[in-house]
Amino acid sequence: MEVVGDGMIARAFVNSQPVPDDVVVFAAGVSRSTTTEATEFRREADLLHQVIGRARRRRLLYFSTASAHLYGNGGGSPCSEEDPVRPTTAYGRHKVEMEKVIRASGVDHLILRVTEVVGPHQRRHQLLPALFSQVKDGAVTVYRGARRDLVDVADLVSIAAELLSGDLRHATVNVASGHPVTAEEIISYLTELSGRAVTKVYVDIPANDYNVSTKRMAQHAPSTARMGFSPTYYRRVIDRYYRS
Repeated sequence: MEVVGDGMIARAFVNSQPVPDDVVVFAAGVSRSTTTEATEFRREADLLHQVIGRARRRRLLYFSTASAHLYGNGGGSPCSEEDPVRPTTAYGRHKVEMEKVIRASGVDHLILRVTEVVGPHQRRHQLLPALFSQVKDGAVTVYRGARRDLVDVADLVSIAAELLSGDLRHATVNVASGHPVTAEEIISYLTELSGRAVTKVYVDIPANDYNVSTKRMAQHAPSTARMGFSPTYYRRVIDRYYRS
């Protein structure tokens, strides 16, 4: 196994060594989903082309996004891998293009569209570290209308390994708990764990009812039925990394 990248997801694969030797794990995307910098997108694109060039006789594991950046704000029903994508940001459009590059290359690949991954070694600007820092400081901004589907990076690694061990080829799979929660719920639980009094500043944004289908994931990675995905799964994820 070759791992490209040095962030949270890359480190999780390096530390667990769960996938076959012939897999190249590409975990070197842009640092922020909010970025609009062309140089950031070009860096990832150039690196991806290099990796594809040396992965011709191997399999490529690529991490895309299952967020509203790619699927849009939702229409009430879960978005499947077969549904048209409706990217709403530069980041979402970039991920669509990277997926197209991989498919057009002919390289054997597995594209995982993941939701909000949580784990150790996250950068401070990412969702959970940023919210936890605000809670500790006693003042937090709550974006009413925002929803996130949290996934433990350890579960992501296990799911990826199971999918890679199966018969999927040239495939795209959503990886999510299937239970998105509001920003208010996440912040309230972080506040409860901290035991601190917190001032909340509310910002209204357009309501987001997006959700993603996990049917393909469940079909090809049956162990997900034992991962505890439920409306309270997000609490278990937060407990693992933030209770202490």
